[in-house]
Order: sequence, then structure tokens, then C-alpha cells
Amino acid sequence: MEKGLTGGAALLSRVMLALALALLAGAVLLGANQSGDTGKALILAAALLPVLWKGLPLLCRGMEKLGAVRAWLLLTLVCLAVKGAWVLLVRVTPSGDYATFWGYANALASQPVLEGGRYMALFPHIFGYSSFLGWFIRLLGPGELLAQGLNVLLSACSGSLMFLLGRRWWGLAAGIAAYLLWIACPSQTIYNSLVLSEPLYTALLLAALFLLTVEEQRWRRCVLLGAAAGGVLRWFNGVRPIGAVVIIALLIWRFLLKPEELLSRQARRRWLALLAALLAVYALSGSLWQAHLARRLGEEPSTTPGYSILVGFNERSGGAWNQEDSQLLFSLSNAPGATAQQAQEGALAAAKDRIFSGKIALLPLLRDKLRAFLGYDHTCVGYVNSVVRHTKLFALACNGFYYAALVLAGAGLVRLWRGRVRSAILLLPLYVLGLTCAQMLVEVAGRYHYSLIPVLLLLGQGALFTPRPAAAKNFSKKPGKPLTGNGF
Repeated sequence: MEKGLTGGAALLSRVMLALALALLAGAVLLGANQSGDTGKALILAAALLPVLWKGLPLLCRGMEKLGAVRAWLLLTLVCLAVKGAWVLLVRVTPSGDYATFWGYANALASQPVLEGGRYMALFPHIFGYSSFLGWFIRLLGPGELLAQGLNVLLSACSGSLMFLLGRRWWGLAAGIAAYLLWIACPSQTIYNSLVLSEPLYTALLLAALFLLTVEEQRWRRCVLLGAAAGGVLRWFNGVRPIGAVVIIALLIWRFLLKPEELLSRQARRRWLALLAALLAVYALSGSLWQAHLARRLGEEPSTTPGYSILVGFNERSGGAWNQEDSQLLFSLSNAPGATAQQAQEGALAAAKDRIFSGKIALLPLLRDKLRAFLGYDHTCVGYVNSVVRHTKLFALACNGFYYAALVLAGAGLVRLWRGRVRSAILLLPLYVLGLTCAQMLVEVAGRYHYSLIPVLLLLGQGALFTPRPAAAKNFSKKPGKPLTGNGF
């Protein structure tokens, strides 16, 4: 039975990795087919790849001699210096969604019950980041660079977690390389000048991955890890409603891609304890979160993403924000006696009519949405073009780095596929696939792939480094030999 499970799971793992590789290849091809300076970005990526392939491992193995603590401290100081210098030099007045976050954060900092909270009731994920920022406003005051300073600190937190994850899976040099690439990422640096939720929920995503991949044999501690991961994922979902993507990825990996370990009584006891604690905390905290929102907003928040689905299937706008659908939602919301939930349900009914009308060319729409989601990384430049010159050069740097990261991640996937890897590293490509599938159903925007960048950079370490000795048993030494190991 175990042999059959292993063979079937190994096949499913390789299919999943092949799908992830095809997705990344499609992203590069869609980017290459754009107008503008995309060709120059691809040339820049081609020039960067040999440097990353040969030079980065040499640099990181040299830094490895400092030891883990000193290397991490040095990298964190460099991260704070680079990201901090950018936000000091590039100051952007909040507008659009970023002004909404800032305005609600200030309101939540001073009002026990929010006045005029209908917009947030329609889009309750705004509360997650706004309340986080509002807590610091109450503590420190509404300083000009408060949000940007928090972005810098969250960038260092994400880099530190990437350092720990890279070290766990591929060794210290890989952890150093992942952190260095995060520091060098142009778009991530640029986004720090804005008031936005991406730095927070990305740090929470990496924290959840770190908790879920701790090597722990004692079931009681597994319960604690699961409970902590459940709490982190609930907060993550409150900031960006995609917590289910991580949970589904975890369940797919545990029960479909590496299920044979559950035949062991000890492993089954540990994993079922972890999963039960995670799901219990995630589910129970959901009702508490909703009650907290209702208390702060003065009305029940919506739980239906009708508007986002409606926008996601608007062929004329390519699945992106548009005035037509926005006006429909607010006309529903402004109807006498209407609640936020009823407005979103009305938008969902309109979305169903649109989807089943037979008038949507689905494949071209999905192609356009995939291009907008993964085809380029220069969206951030448009948000700072009022205060930054040489925007074409910044866009070129963002796209060149991004395409190099996609190719490097693809090479890492090939290595995982050839090595028949089925360890928890597979949570990375599962998240890439899951988030992309989710975005194909709802409103799309270029910045929504922000949380994929650290995942891509971690996957790229698989192309640059061999696994650390403790994880080497997750790799097959001989072609066709199935993997063994503890699964972490």
C-alpha cells in the first residue's frame, strides 16, 4: 500500500511542478509579447542570469563564513539602509487606494465606532491593514513617514523569514542569497514609499510557511505550531482574503503529494494534531474577527466577494477595475435599506449573469488577466511617477529583475522535478498555482503578485544550491528512486 501511495503521489507532484513551470514560462512569454521596452527588460534579465548563477553563490559562500547570526545581522542592516534610504528620498502623497488606507487608519485610531464605514463594510479586508496602521498612529501619532517606516521594518521581517526558510531547505548560503535578492528587488523597494497592505500580508505569509515547516516530533508542540499558524493565517486573511489558498496548498501537499507518512502512527498523530489545531483556530477566529469588524464599523461587514468576481469577468476592462462595475455596486449599496451584504450579493448575481451570458471570450480574457497579473513588474513605477524621474529606467530595472527571478524559479522547479522532491518545499509552487487560479476568478492588478516575489526568489535557490545535508534525503540520488524522509 505504501509503495502504491508513494508512486501515485510522486506522479502527482511531478505533474504539479510541470504545471507551475508552464505557468512561469507563460508569464515570461506574455511579458515578451507586450509593447514598449519589454524586449530590453528580457535582455537585461539575460545579462543578470549568469551573474546570479555564478557570482551570487560565490558571494554567499563567502558570507557564510560569518556564521548565521552575523550574516543575518549584516543583511538586516543593509536591508534597513537600502529600503530606508528609498522612503526618505521618495515621498509620495497618498492617493487612490493608498489614501483610503491612510484615511481609515487615522479614523480607526480615533473613533471607537467608525463613522461612514459602509465602504469598509463592502470591502472588509481594508480593515486588516488599516487597523494595524491605526494602532501605530495611536501609539506614535500620524507621522508623515509612519506607514513607510513600517513598510521598511516589514521588509526586513520578510527578508529574515526568507533567510530562515532558505537556510532550512538549502543551507545557510541559500538563506543569504534569498535575503540579498529581496534587498535588491527594485519593485519591492519602490512599493515601500506607498501606504499599502502588501508588505504586511507578505510577511504574514512567510511567517505561516515558517511555522508550518518547523521540524517537530512532539505532537503537543505540533498543536502549538498549528494553532500559531492558524492565528497568523486568520490575520493574513483579514488583510488580504486569500488565506484559504495557503490552507488548500497545505492539505494538497499533506494528503495528495506526500501521504505515505500518514501510515505511520507517530507521524499521523503529529500531523493530524497540527492540522486540527490550525483549522480550529482559523475557523473559530473567523467569527471573532467578523464580530470585531461589526463592532468597529457599526454594521455587519459583507462576506461575499461578488463585486470582485463581477470585475474579474469584465472582458472590456480585462478583468481590472472599471467605472461601470463600481457604479453598479454603489448603486446597489445606496438603495434604501440595503446592507453591505445585500449589495455584494447583488453584484454576485450580476456576475453570474455575465459569466453565463455566453458573450465572454473566456480564453482571451484569462490570457489578458494572466498578463496583467504575472506578465510584468513595473506597475509600482506608475504610482511614484509624480516624484520620480527616469521612470523608464526604473520600469526596466523592475521588469529585468522580475524576468530573471521567473527564469531562476523555473530552473529551481526543474531541479525539484528531476530530483522527485516531495518535501514541504512544494508549498511554494502550490502557492504560486493557487494564487494565480484565485486571481483568474476575481479582479486582477499587477501589484497583487507582490507576495509571489519572495516565493519565486526562494524557489530560485533550488537552482543555485544543493539541499542541506538534513534535507538531502528528500532528493533522489538515482533516477526513478522514490523519495524518503520526514516530509518537512
